[in-house]
Amino acid sequence: MLRLRLPIPRFFGAGEILHGKGSLSALRTLDGVDVAVVASRSVLRHHRSEIERAVNHLKLSVLEYPGGEPNLTSVAAVAEGMSQAQPNWIIAIGGGSVLDGAKLAWILYEHPETDFEALSRPFALRQLRGRSRFVAVPTTAGTGSEVSSAAVITGDEDGRKRAIVSHELIPDIAILDPKLTVNVPRAALIAAGMDALAHSVESYVSKFSNPMADIQAEKSVEIILRLLPQTVDDPEDMEARLEMMVAALMAGWVQNLKVPGIGHALAHQLGLFGIAHGMACGGLLQASVSINLRDEIVARRYARLASSLSVSGVEGLNAVISELKAKLEFSSSLANLSSTRELSPAQTRLVFEGAHADICARANPVAVTDDLLAEMLERSW
Repeated sequence: MLRLRLPIPRFFGAGEILHGKGSLSALRTLDGVDVAVVASRSVLRHHRSEIERAVNHLKLSVLEYPGGEPNLTSVAAVAEGMSQAQPNWIIAIGGGSVLDGAKLAWILYEHPETDFEALSRPFALRQLRGRSRFVAVPTTAGTGSEVSSAAVITGDEDGRKRAIVSHELIPDIAILDPKLTVNVPRAALIAAGMDALAHSVESYVSKFSNPMADIQAEKSVEIILRLLPQTVDDPEDMEARLEMMVAALMAGWVQNLKVPGIGHALAHQLGLFGIAHGMACGGLLQASVSINLRDEIVARRYARLASSLSVSGVEGLNAVISELKAKLEFSSSLANLSSTRELSPAQTRLVFEGAHADICARANPVAVTDDLLAEMLERSW
């Protein structure tokens, strides 16, 4: 991949993308002998035999991801399993936390001396693939980790999320098999879908121009608005679930190439108060749209997005998002998504400091200030 220093729009993603019911079986064609599968306990409970049949390699090591969002403790445990297995392929199967956790463990497997604090500077990661290549198999339609250059790690001491960003982390292969989504809880499907929607809607007006990504954003928003309620309510509709996975992957491309804005910058901090990332993104989405409309270019761009959806202006865009939330019985109030009913001054300062340092704040089309962040929280809390 070219190491560009200029802001030239470009398009890239996983090396290969396989999709469709039963596409998991493509794993048996991987070259090499030693394979390590990293998966959540839930995935292994429901799909272990299916996974083992699909991989069918001479040496297969199954590593259970400890659960929760990746932190140094959980990532180091998985990396230790990789070091014992010595795989030349790592296959991560699960939601965004599992895929991110496996990516971070892959870094430690290849470079055991890694200091993640030093990697908080974008593109500081050394080259990977000296020991293994990487396959991402998402079980939800939302995070876009299967085509992402980033993995998020939570600090063990401060609980703050930090993104490790490098194109080295883009998987070699992504597989979208809707059969793997059947046992995912309703709440997780909704959170993932709202995360994907926010990826495309926020990134559509990012400071970073990318016309090819904008096309993906328009299509992914249309699919998510149309199909998310159906995929949540009907676990047997494989066609709808596959289309949602494709939409989430496209939204993942968009956020990777353009970077979402102030809503994501805040959502990354609200995990400190027990608010799931996708739910926070959904709760903050319409406030971010309204606040960024103060910029004339943003207003024109959102009008174009509305036109692509055949709705009338930004009011129509907000209306269809509200309609989606009503169908999902999704509460936009952050107070209803957390046991915390309001933030103390100290908590607010912590959130603001984290948001200012977040790369998503730098991509926001309107300059992010304390006043803007306070207004976002007031509108959404």
